[in-house]
Amino acid sequence: MDRELKKILRGEKCERIIEVSVTEKAAGHFDIDWEVDADAYRWVTETLYGKRILVTCRDDWSEAEIMAACQGQSTIERVFRHLKNPYHNAVHPQFHWTDHKVKVHTFICLLGLLLSQVLWKKAREAGHPISLEALLDRLGEVRQAEVITLSSQGRPAKTTQLEQMGPELQRLYDDVMQM
Repeated sequence: MDRELKKILRGEKCERIIEVSVTEKAAGHFDIDWEVDADAYRWVTETLYGKRILVTCRDDWSEAEIMAACQGQSTIERVFRHLKNPYHNAVHPQFHWTDHKVKVHTFICLLGLLLSQVLWKKAREAGHPISLEALLDRLGEVRQAEVITLSSQGRPAKTTQLEQMGPELQRLYDDVMQM
């Protein structure tokens, strides 16, 4: 039982902050009591959390430039996480063997990432606080049909029709897809 508790409390200094006591009431039935140690919590949050030391050799940069570079790093890391997401914009798996096809595949994935970032920016500006993955999932629910009408005279006529959507999805679609 102690091993399972230690496993649950592992990380983020929880084992220091949360005090747990387990008593066996009957065979296989346990009573678990827990309490947050306020002093330990205060010490951890004031001493460990939220502190970062930045060291740079860029003596000519201002403090604002150093902070912007640090924040830009997290943006780049987020982009790489999106490129590894197997459901949206993933560069892998790629089933190409020639250098040219690999380059084209990578270009298309990066173009898709760029376009999805533009849609995400438009959604945030329109007041939709939604993650990029959730936005792409929601927009994936939009269904569009192309209806081709054949006639005996001239060329076939093609019309595009959207399937009816719920009001929330319709508002998101209108806000994001307007050009």
